[in-house]
Amino acid sequence: MSDKYLTVTEVADLLGIREENVLRMAQHGVLPQPVTIDGKPHFAEEPILRRREEEDYAVPSAGVYLSAGEDFCYFKVVKATHTVLYKNWPFAAFTLWDGSLHIRPWLTHVVDDVPDHENILLSCEDANVPEVRLEDLPEPTSIVWGYRWVGQHDLADVAVAPTAKH
Repeated sequence: MSDKYLTVTEVADLLGIREENVLRMAQHGVLPQPVTIDGKPHFAEEPILRRREEEDYAVPSAGVYLSAGEDFCYFKVVKATHTVLYKNWPFAAFTLWDGSLHIRPWLTHVVDDVPDHENILLSCEDANVPEVRLEDLPEPTSIVWGYRWVGQHDLADVAVAPTAKH
């Protein structure tokens, strides 16, 4: 185990975040708690490097805080990498940090049903995501063919929709 400690600036540089977010992330448990050295906060190097390595596989390695009063939730943001059309409805294909592929409705939303993963925020803001056929992708770990917001829970039982644009 390394006994090396990093400054707030070094952590920010390693993780590609702003310095003011380092202490905020530690306060909310996203990063380990700092120790005080010479009156300034420092972070053990090993967990920071481990987090950076995990996030190197993320697309992208970003996050967002949502708050309600004193309560906070932190969600990693994952961008859709491909669009898959199913019965003319657009779906987002995205890859998580462990390399697993998942498919959900094309909609920016909190995804809370990914097996063995924390909740994420799926970003479908990029209209230039390439469209692919499902059979051209590797085997997905999970798929949800459903649009609850249009009253459909499972598109497998639904007729083909008019051509949809994402």
